[in-house]
Amino acid sequence: MTALIIDANGRLTYMGEDGCRRQIVGDPQLLFRLRQLQDQDSDDCGDNPQQ
Repeated sequence: MTALIIDANGRLTYMGEDGCRRQIVGDPQLLFRLRQLQDQDSDDCGDNPQQ
């Protein structure tokens, strides 16, 4: 497998061991929202003295 990439159409894909590229997320708006949530989670896990 190769690293995840976002293709020119905004789809999250990866290359399988068989050489075929597979689509994980085909909706660019969903991918955008997932990135927002990931960024939010990263911010929440920052230097938080209560954890």
